[in-house]
Amino acid sequence: MKSKFFFLVIILTTCFLFNLSGQDSLLTRPGIISGNNKILIINSFDAMSLKARKNKKELFAQLADSLKQILYEGIQSRGKFKAIVVPELMADIENSDSSLFSLMDINNASTAIVIKTLEVHFDQTGVEVTGVKNDKTRTASYDICAEVLYKLYRREVKPLDSKTTLCEFYTERNVVSGLFAAGPDVVGKRKDTFKIIEKNARKYLWAFYYELNKLVSEN
Repeated sequence: MKSKFFFLVIILTTCFLFNLSGQDSLLTRPGIISGNNKILIINSFDAMSLKARKNKKELFAQLADSLKQILYEGIQSRGKFKAIVVPELMADIENSDSSLFSLMDINNASTAIVIKTLEVHFDQTGVEVTGVKNDKTRTASYDICAEVLYKLYRREVKPLDSKTTLCEFYTERNVVSGLFAAGPDVVGKRKDTFKIIEKNARKYLWAFYYELNKLVSEN
């Protein structure tokens, strides 16, 4: 009786291991690891078309270039994908899906990330009033925020827009009137704008891998 029991356990264990080894994994499906794993990084955001002063336009153009590089490094670091940066500004690439997919074909890429819009600004989050009636102090608080609209493309799948917003506390300053208090200037704080854009990209990449795996699993 015991011998039959142990024999049955061995049979069931063998079947379980066989089925487990044959299960499909998101990381081994064609187009992810074993097949086409190239991802294009494209910028279609034309900073020079903004209604802003010249130095702000130039800053935003530099932020877009930096964002492409950060996405590239983030994807490459995973080791499962190969990122390809399109160096030129492709402002009109989305006017025709065929143009974008042709560019993907030329680079043998299964996926494309398009940077559509980019914005970095300071938000006033509140004003704290202290002191007595005739001797009040008003302190305004500001967050630095980065908002980027990314678009994910894969063949035979509806493009996916992802507006990624990241804000964090930046500074406090005394103001005469919190209602009309001017915040920091992004051009004057350019080093910090690059830092917040990098954090925005990291946040997007986390969501990107989730969405990419979901798209692959559905197709």
